[in-house]
Amino acid sequence: METSLLDTAGTLVAIVLTLFVFSYLLGDNVLYRLAEYLFVGVAIGYAVVIAFHNILVPKLLIPLVEALGAQNWSQVLMLLITLAFGLLLLTKPLKRGSWLGSLSVALLLGVGAALAIGGALLGTLLPQVNATADVMRYVPRYGPGLGLFSGVVVFVGTISVLLYFYFSTGREGRLARFRSQLVRTWGGLGRWFIFIAFGAILATTFMSRLALLAGRIQFLLDSVRELVGG
Repeated sequence: METSLLDTAGTLVAIVLTLFVFSYLLGDNVLYRLAEYLFVGVAIGYAVVIAFHNILVPKLLIPLVEALGAQNWSQVLMLLITLAFGLLLLTKPLKRGSWLGSLSVALLLGVGAALAIGGALLGTLLPQVNATADVMRYVPRYGPGLGLFSGVVVFVGTISVLLYFYFSTGREGRLARFRSQLVRTWGGLGRWFIFIAFGAILATTFMSRLALLAGRIQFLLDSVRELVGG
């Protein structure tokens, strides 16, 4: 009985909050802001709990206690430095001592930028260049005709998009006019590739959001039908 009441209460809360969010269609209002603030607060609370149980406890507190017990002072020192940088972040809201938190922020940004650049170079840029240059990679999947055509489209599209963002064509030299015309023509083709890509992304986003909207409306109908029928 208690479980059924909790489920019913949860369903009612979900219905009310969904209607609060849909009220934004009538304009910005208090009900929508209430749902928005509640969502942000719950998300932050959930993130704090997950960070505590999945990061702080298993990767900091427990290893620190074990290192102290084993008298592994080098590991204790590293863990204490990590803890110190984490605590320094708590000084950011302060007016006078906020510069202490800037040390932790600088470290986070530096390490994050280095990892992002390395990951983008090794995980995205180089594989993308390799995939673009290999015009035969689609042949095993689509056959010789369509596969070769797909590879050529990818190659031509990638080069044309890069040329579209190449504005400085130069006006000196014997081949300046030819180079300028090539960049202008091939870059113009890249513009259409960009339009097609943005259109496909927009259509995919619209379809996914439409599926979410249909699912939420179906949830409202099923929930109301279940509550009324129950």
